[in-house]
Amino acid sequence: MTRFLSSALLLVALTSGAGVASAASMDDVRALYGDRIEFGVYRNEAPVGEHTVAFEQVADGLRVQTATELSVSALFITVYRFEYVSDALWRDGALVSMTARTDDGGSVSEIEAGSADGILTVRGPGGADEAPVGIYPTNHWNAGVIGSTRVLDTFTGRIAEVDLTPRGLEQIDTTHGVISATRYQYSGAIDNEVWYDTDGRWVKMQFKGTDGSTIQLRCRSCKAVDMADVSR
Repeated sequence: MTRFLSSALLLVALTSGAGVASAASMDDVRALYGDRIEFGVYRNEAPVGEHTVAFEQVADGLRVQTATELSVSALFITVYRFEYVSDALWRDGALVSMTARTDDGGSVSEIEAGSADGILTVRGPGGADEAPVGIYPTNHWNAGVIGSTRVLDTFTGRIAEVDLTPRGLEQIDTTHGVISATRYQYSGAIDNEVWYDTDGRWVKMQFKGTDGSTIQLRCRSCKAVDMADVSR
């Protein structure tokens, strides 16, 4: 089967709304998301897997662990499997180190990033690349990426040139209820659509697979639960 999932699954979208601040600390993250984000992954409306992001305060910063697992079956036989994991350390609102591993239908690639003297050096399948510390990786969740024209592609380890165009406010169905979110169209090195609510919270993503199928990430748990809701 054609490998319909490409690096688009891993490519970040910018957030909605001018004035949204970056999530620089665990307190910022918890205010938006709680300790964890969960998305269901769908192919042509059929569930095929999940995408998660977990946050942890550690001694030297904010640890962010991302994972994607999905599989596609035909006639009860798994014909395609995709797995992605990354482990990133953020300090003072900036990415300072990261590892990522992708298994795309049996084709495995790995990247490693580290920082020194204000430079983030990334080593991946195509060699090494560099960018100033402060560049955002393609792991979806941090609103500080708004306004960026370059991002770190955590699938290839390369610095990607990007552009983003807002396409208007829409109503998105989530397990938290209907959320108003702005849809953005990526172009350049990334070709997909993403939705962020007015607080810069990631709630949806969509792109075309290489076989023409529609791939969506839909929010299962992407909003911190208010204490008032818990007490009800």
